[in-house]
Amino acid sequence: MADGPLAGWGLAPVPPDPASGYAADLLRALGAQEHGFELVVQPSPGSGAENDWADSGAMALTGASAGPPLPAPGCPATAARAALLAMQALGGPPVLGHHLLGERAALLGFSRNAPWSVGGSCRGVRSSDGWVAVSLARPDDREAVPALVGRSPHGDAWDQLDQWAGSVTAQEVAERAQLLGIPASPVPSQPVRRWPPWQIASAAGDRCSEKPLVVDLSSLWAGPLCGSLLGLSGAEVIRVESTRRPDGGRQHPAFDDLLHAGQPSVALDFQHPQGRADLQRLVASADVVITSARTRALRALGLIPGGLSVWVSITAHPPRPDGSEWVGFGDDAAMAAGLVHWDQQGRPVPCGDAVADPLTGAHAALAALACLRAGGRHHVRLNLRDVAASTLVRADGDEAPGGAHPPRARRSTGTARPLGADTQAVLGAR
Repeated sequence: MADGPLAGWGLAPVPPDPASGYAADLLRALGAQEHGFELVVQPSPGSGAENDWADSGAMALTGASAGPPLPAPGCPATAARAALLAMQALGGPPVLGHHLLGERAALLGFSRNAPWSVGGSCRGVRSSDGWVAVSLARPDDREAVPALVGRSPHGDAWDQLDQWAGSVTAQEVAERAQLLGIPASPVPSQPVRRWPPWQIASAAGDRCSEKPLVVDLSSLWAGPLCGSLLGLSGAEVIRVESTRRPDGGRQHPAFDDLLHAGQPSVALDFQHPQGRADLQRLVASADVVITSARTRALRALGLIPGGLSVWVSITAHPPRPDGSEWVGFGDDAAMAAGLVHWDQQGRPVPCGDAVADPLTGAHAALAALACLRAGGRHHVRLNLRDVAASTLVRADGDEAPGGAHPPRARRSTGTARPLGADTQAVLGAR
């Protein structure tokens, strides 16, 4: 399977619209070949990158509150649409992918907020030689700023960060912040470009059942979206959380319902030997495992990719040369790829709402579904930054957009289960 999980599969003639062409490129990156008839990409409305961005709701979320909606580089909304079109070719759900980019903002009432992210926790910080994307999304992040800048723990964390960062390089800001667990990364002056959006290691193995079991250990948006889309494709999805650190997505019930409705909830104490043993047993029964933790944390739980049909590893950034892994969220990781709009003052403006998250979730679901359809054993590795960067490789030309549509969300099919409501039932069945 050196050429990808879909090696030996063929593509039917591809419709000429940009999203369908992009979907075919994604299937080719998974190993599909020309001149076959197994995979049929449906035509998709829309005339290209700018119109998809405007229609997705992400353009309405880009820019200052008092200013106009702004474009984005590359074709991120077309990429989201294409990932779902490619899933449809594999039997996945008929979801218009580019609308996924605005769903969280639609449900939480976010609006454009430049120079901040729409959620207000990320923005560019000026260093001595450029810009750094920094997220202070958690109380721990803000509390770590005095240690980062060498100041007393008084005053506004952002003010302290601005005053200090101007005297050091962007790389120094990012490296010192990451040592303290603060999501930060230099913003490149030119977009980073990566293709394909994933890395997949494959080996021969059996084909899984018609209704594969997905154990979702991830949190927030990218991993849960992957699990949700696999559930819409016919899989059984079990949500697994730590009793000590539940998924932060539960803070926003409407969005949590959209991603997790219909999924049994298992909660385990990962610090207790019995909790780790139960986790390992549950993982061993799965056809697909989705994780968003760093390798070191997974190893501490006794979890090592391998032996399953599909293991999906989602991280914020690619591994560093020394093997370390940087932390990050959807906004700062997208900015680290160069998926930003540069305003008239030369400041980097975040594009959309944590746009690297839904892009990664959709691409992860596509890769996982392709691996399931092909059979065998696969380790799919994606990171938010490189998936965002993959959408900057191309930009399909089109007419200027007619206007930015507000973000919108699908209607949830139900409510997310309470934390741990199904722990005993799920463990008792395995």
